[in-house]
This record gives sequence, C-alpha cells and structure tokens, in this order.
Amino acid sequence: MEKIVLPLKQSVGTKADPIVSEGDVVKRGQLIAQPSGLGVNLHASLDGTISEITDDAITIIPNLEQSGDYVRIPDTEDNLEAIKEAGIVGCGGAGFPAYAKYGTKIPDGHLFINAAECEPILGHNISRIITDAEKIIRGIEYVKEIVGAKDVQIAIKHKHTNAVALLEEAIRGHKDISLELMKNRYPEGEERAIIRDSNLHKLLKTTDLPYAANAIVTNVETVFRVAEAIEDRKPVMTKDITVGGRLNGDNETVVVRKDVPLGMLVKDILAAYPDMADYGELIMGGPFTGKRTSLDSPITKVSGGIIATIPFPNVKGQKVGLLACACSATPARMKEIAESMGADAVGVEWCKNAVVNEKTGTAKCLNPGICPGQAATVLKLKAKGAEALLIGNCTDCTNTVMGIAPKMDMPVYHVTDFARRATGERIMRHMLPEND
Repeated sequence: MEKIVLPLKQSVGTKADPIVSEGDVVKRGQLIAQPSGLGVNLHASLDGTISEITDDAITIIPNLEQSGDYVRIPDTEDNLEAIKEAGIVGCGGAGFPAYAKYGTKIPDGHLFINAAECEPILGHNISRIITDAEKIIRGIEYVKEIVGAKDVQIAIKHKHTNAVALLEEAIRGHKDISLELMKNRYPEGEERAIIRDSNLHKLLKTTDLPYAANAIVTNVETVFRVAEAIEDRKPVMTKDITVGGRLNGDNETVVVRKDVPLGMLVKDILAAYPDMADYGELIMGGPFTGKRTSLDSPITKVSGGIIATIPFPNVKGQKVGLLACACSATPARMKEIAESMGADAVGVEWCKNAVVNEKTGTAKCLNPGICPGQAATVLKLKAKGAEALLIGNCTDCTNTVMGIAPKMDMPVYHVTDFARRATGERIMRHMLPEND
C-alpha cells in the first residue's frame, strides 16, 4: 500500500480543515483535520508522513512498519463529547455526525438500532454482531442514556439466526432492550420502515425525521464505534466493509473485511485477489443504492461495500424503459447502467409511491417496501417505445412488475442483477415465501 487518501468531507455538513502540514510525521489516531461547523473530526488511520494536502483530501505515505498503537482521544466531561472527539458518523451510509443526532434528546422516547443489513450481499453488520455482540449492547446503553430513551429495539431480519441468537443472549437482563425480527425483504432497513414495522406501528410522512415519532434510528456499527470511543478512547480510523464478486476466478465470493484503514484505496483491497475475474463495474456500497466507483477511490467512514459485478450483457440498440424506485438507484444511475448494456433509454417513470425532489433527482417512498402496483407505469413505458424494462424496485414492487411485464413480452432487468450474479445471489423477480 503506497498511500492512503483521506477525504476532508466524510459526513453531512462541512469539510474538515487540516491542522497538519505537508511533510509532517503523524501517528495513527492523531487528529489531522477539524470542521468549523457541522461536520466530523478526521484522524490519521496509519502511522506515516503527510505527502499532500489539497482542498479535498489529505494523503499519507504509510510507514512500512506500523506501531499497532494509536493516539487516544482526549478525556471528556461526558460521553457525547467523546463521540464528537472520535469523529463518529452514521455508518449505515447517510453519514450524519453522530454527536449531532444524539444531541437531540428524546425523553421517554424510543431508540432503534438498525441491524437489518438492508442491502443484499452486504454482511459486515451481521459479522460485527457475531464477533462483538456484547460491546454493541454496551454502545447501545451509552446512546440510550445520552438521548434519554426509555427503551431500545434492535431491528434485524429473522433470517440471520446466528446473530439473532447472540443478541438474545447479550440482552438477557436488559429489560429495556428487545429484538424486532423483520421480514427478509428490501428495504426493511429504511428508518421509516423500521419505525412502521416496530411496536409503534407508525408510518411517518416522507418529510418527517424519526424525531416525529419521538425516536432515533442509528446503525449497529455506529453504536459499536461509540463503545470504542468511550471505553477505549479510540477515534474512528477504520471501517467494516463487504467485498464481493468473482474474486477467485469464476468463484462467486463474498468476504467481510473488518477494520479496513480509512483512506485505503479500492485497488489495494482488491490486490488481495490476483485471480479476480473480469468485471463490468465496481460498486461502492450495496447493489441498490451504491454508486459506480474506481480503483483509485478511498474507503471512507460511510463506505459499506466493494462489489465487482459480472460484465454487462450487450443488448445494443434495445429500447429500455427505466422504472425508478425511491428506495433504489436514481434515474441518473439507471441511465449509467443502461448505457453500459448498450441499451437506449426511451423513458423514465417513477413508482407511484415515489415523492420526487426535482432539484436533487432523488425521492422518498410514501410507504417503503409496500407497493401500490406497477401496471400503469409499465404501460406508460410501453407507450414510449420500451421493448424491455430496467427496474430498480424494492422486493414488493418488483413482484408487481413481474405480474404485468411478461404478459406484455417485455424482458426485465434489475439494477441489482449484475452484482447478485457475481456473488451467487438469486436475482430479484418474484417474491419468495421466505419474505413473508
């Protein structure tokens, strides 16, 4: 590994401002940048020398030999300040500074821990539960005390039987913590879906934050990092990620890499797999909401996975209609995939549940994972000249698409197909009984 590249913006809010200079020798865990407003501290993830500082990133040349130790965060008067000092963000992908989220009190409210591992293929949250369930529970208790919640629900899919059993054992004696076993469908990890399917049974508006239900939703890896900060005075220097694809020739492989140093480049992670098969694209994140990345992209505090997909099929000239879902890839991302297939995108329609922000091109679902039916949208795309469909729909929406598209002789591709095929997962089409 020749270098690590640490982006100055790794969360919602402002970029961090460097407090080091080129040529400085730094130690792992040393504070190297601070935000002037909402944002998070940035720490060196390895011992080394600062080789470059730009407006966007700090580059470190790592020492050949690492000490294995780290610089502790300062002693603090309270645990919320320790979370801020450690630079913890929401590890589920949103990247909201944890100190800001937990700084809003919810007296007698509800703390939800997202352990749903919502995206297919990704497995690092479940893996962390299996190795560190008790520390995760301690992290939960710290957060519960900080925000003033009266109870905690850990949302986890029922299919993760080993993790469920470990959590059941870890919460024994914690009368204020319970498990919420969720269906095996997408997007069960969306925070409004978690609250809806909990014992609150409350569906929030698309404009509501969980605070509207006197609740906070936070990721399982986030509370693990909270425990590290408070108990070990450890800043955020690493990220758990899932690596998937045909990593060993044509063998479909998914592996979890715990505590990958922040700033490590994708190419250095994939260098561990010299027999890796040809791929269509590299995805940073999950197959639904992840984005195309490059070999020179660095791991950040919100990275969840690196997936090497199968090569794209060549459907040159095929007219494809894009059916977008608020819980998945944006139309811009879908057009990128269609172009890689050689297809001509002839129209875009949103699921009827999508409330679209025209400025950002993103959307929120009126009722995440509960589909109103897609016959009308498929018919509209057919009228625009679509011969086939590229969809990004959730489990339920995909099921309804498959109720109409084959009757119209329209082949269906899903944006997750190429990642799923590379990792041996069943592609999304008809809903299976296990999703119920």
